[in-house]
Amino acid sequence: MDFNKISIMGIINITPDSFFDGGKWKSQQQIHSKIEKWVEHGIDIVDVGCESSRPGSNPISIHEEIDRLNIFIPIIKLFPDVILSIDTYKPEVAEYALKNGFQIINDIYGATNNEIFKVAKKYNAPVIIMHMQGKPESMQDNPKYDNIIQNISNFFSERIQTALNFGIKHENIILDPGIGFGKTFSDNDKILHNINRFKSLGYPLLVGTSRKSFLQVNDDIPDSRFANSISSMTIALLNGANIIRVHDIKDSIKVKIFIERYMSSNGLSIKKRFFN
Repeated sequence: MDFNKISIMGIINITPDSFFDGGKWKSQQQIHSKIEKWVEHGIDIVDVGCESSRPGSNPISIHEEIDRLNIFIPIIKLFPDVILSIDTYKPEVAEYALKNGFQIINDIYGATNNEIFKVAKKYNAPVIIMHMQGKPESMQDNPKYDNIIQNISNFFSERIQTALNFGIKHENIILDPGIGFGKTFSDNDKILHNINRFKSLGYPLLVGTSRKSFLQVNDDIPDSRFANSISSMTIALLNGANIIRVHDIKDSIKVKIFIERYMSSNGLSIKKRFFN
């Protein structure tokens, strides 16, 4: 991955119950057609998840997660230039994915199961370390923090050191503050405003706000949050995010191109902004 530029990560949830696109990807033909269009638009990364992590969701077994993933595996060889990320916290699923053509592990539990680091080291794979308070089934019950930004920073510092101790290369660590995962609306707003604080740790930052509930205006539903998503994405990028995880690929790539042009026209360096 080239962190001298902004990267757009497209979301494929092969699940029946994800909060926005659950049940949409039921066949290889549907998935192939969607990724083909994304490639035409200029997608950087495709993130594939086979277990829903929406608030209130329940975990599934390793066998069921791999069974769902098998729908995607035959498609991989058709897109040899696309970087693939597996959205899982299970070491067995991560290893299965890496064996079959994936390159990145995206762990919503922040690799708190250190076996994830062992798998990542074995395959020399980047790991996305995300912060979440609690578990998806209960994370939004009543999230509380002493200081949301400091608490997340402390979590990252501990996880980074553990990753390095397990032999993960510095360049293979990516951080995600976990917007919407065990946070109040106000917490999420503070995270967007303080992205530079997390960037000071010295690692690329992934931000995912797409269609999430904290974006709602007048209690609108996920289908009505397109403008809200693009707005929050723009804030994240201007504040220093490297990777944006989105559902709306075509328009998100337009935003990326505009921001890169804006920065270039004003003599601003993408690389310098990304690595303070």
